[in-house]
Amino acid sequence: KIQEEWEKIKKDKCFEFNGSTHTLLDDDKVYLVSDVDEFYDKLKDLVPKETRAQWIISNPCFEIWLYYCYKNEPETDLKELESLEVKNRSQKLKNLLNAKISGGVNPCEAFFCMETGISNSKPHYCEDENNIPKLYATKMYEMAEYIINTLNENDNEYSKLLELKKQWREKWREKKQKT
Repeated sequence: KIQEEWEKIKKDKCFEFNGSTHTLLDDDKVYLVSDVDEFYDKLKDLVPKETRAQWIISNPCFEIWLYYCYKNEPETDLKELESLEVKNRSQKLKNLLNAKISGGVNPCEAFFCMETGISNSKPHYCEDENNIPKLYATKMYEMAEYIINTLNENDNEYSKLLELKKQWREKWREKKQKT
């Protein structure tokens, strides 16, 4: 389905999202994000053919990126995924995240942990012979690097946002300690 939508966008040079029409410019960076899940056979045929967009594939699923934003021992923490059928790994990972990370993972909060996610996930990245990430691998680090670099090119927006978040947390802790 994602490939069909992408082909239409490339042809039309525009797309609709949330009721707004957006134009695809030649210099726009486009990422196609997918889980390996049960899509392996389709992905191995699609990935080598795509030249305009960059595939960001996670194995078993996007949640491996969220894991790396907080932790960095998948071979230990997530070992039980290895014995499961591929189709069952994503759901198991989602369940494990709630057990392994206090309070579970909040995808919105992971935005503030992208630097940790990058440094944790990069060393684990490897692909098989079909250019598909192996278990515990995600290319989300490339997209995160692009986001951080783009935001920081504009007056260090990402770094400033992290500092504001840190200040907010410190004020919140101070207030909580007083009560």
